[in-house]
Amino acid sequence: MTNYKLTDAIASTDTETKMWKSRFSVAKAAYGEGNFKECKSLLYRALEQGQKLKEHEFAVNTCLVGLAAVDIAENKLDEAQKHLEKAIHALSVSTEPALRELYGVALRFNAHVMFLKGETNPAREEIRKAAEVLEALGPEGAVQLAYTLSDMAILHVTQGELKDAKDLILSSMDLLETALGPENPEYMRANMIYNVSEAKDETEMLSAIESSIVKMQYQRGSKHPGIVRAVKWYLKKLYDRGDKTLIAEAEDKFNIQAKR
Repeated sequence: MTNYKLTDAIASTDTETKMWKSRFSVAKAAYGEGNFKECKSLLYRALEQGQKLKEHEFAVNTCLVGLAAVDIAENKLDEAQKHLEKAIHALSVSTEPALRELYGVALRFNAHVMFLKGETNPAREEIRKAAEVLEALGPEGAVQLAYTLSDMAILHVTQGELKDAKDLILSSMDLLETALGPENPEYMRANMIYNVSEAKDETEMLSAIESSIVKMQYQRGSKHPGIVRAVKWYLKKLYDRGDKTLIAEAEDKFNIQAKR
């Protein structure tokens, strides 16, 4: 059976494990609302608690990946990489499917950090490795593989390799539609990437991105880090074009300022 959430991989049903899952779930909700201080506090408490669980290796490293996600949202890339390197080192020799899946997720996040640091080629290699790990898991790794393929497609888009991006994102969308359905925010994100890869010119591309962001806001809320990143990227594109009218309209619509 495909795991839709990472924490589904923990099979234990004892009270402590249930409490850990609940705390991690609340931390994830705080992350989605952009409440990073509360999210980190909950994750550190979950990290401490996770060390005492039967499935402590999974619990501890899941928290480390979670902390890295918050660091990325706060643009603390060096701190994010420290958390991820610790998790990657601990998980690299694991053979248990749940831990292999988590290893693939950690590699995926590390690739994102590398990309944000401008290390494009290392990021390509890291995300390729993540995809290989997750693909080897078969149906168990399908959802996380879909997320990884979406990230790989974004890497290709930024390099102007639209055909490669399109091939990857179609594979991601197939997996996401089967596992999560077309109304899921991750499917909508993948669809946005597809529209970008299909756009005939930059104007059409920006229109597709704006439309997709609006749709995703209804699903995730305007403060979700993924939405904020998409909006900032969109505004940067408008700023680079020097289109003051569209910049002003977008700033008003999304309640955020473009880089001046």
